[in-house]
Amino acid sequence: MYVNRVEVSFDAAHRLLGYDGKCASPHGHTYRAEVFVRCNELDDLGLAIDFGDIKQPLKRWIDTHWDHAFLLNDRDQVLITALRVVSESKLYLFRGLNPSAEVMACVLFQVMQSEISCEPQSVRIWEAGQYAEYRPDKEQDDEGALP
Repeated sequence: MYVNRVEVSFDAAHRLLGYDGKCASPHGHTYRAEVFVRCNELDDLGLAIDFGDIKQPLKRWIDTHWDHAFLLNDRDQVLITALRVVSESKLYLFRGLNPSAEVMACVLFQVMQSEISCEPQSVRIWEAGQYAEYRPDKEQDDEGALP
């Protein structure tokens, strides 16, 4: 088995709805997303998968949805309403979930499953020097990863 890794950095803002602490306030981070994929075989060129075949769809999706966006729980109606007044605001809403690094890693894992030819092994989201990683339990159905 071969494991390849790519990384994309992006900037986004978020807040954790209902959190008792600093993260209840809107704030931003420079995030790093790492995607690890595994392939069982090499092609005729000796590649498991071209790094570009992982990085291009990853970067395209992040640029479209998360980069320079406000990542919010869709129940955060006060902030959503306020940000929609600013026409330049870009919002990405998580259904009933806070935009934690854990949730972001799981969502990005699910996105990458349909975007690349090799099986994603795990996804890490780095925030302020630490990361959360999503790696599915192969005994569970990946579809049920998020509540």
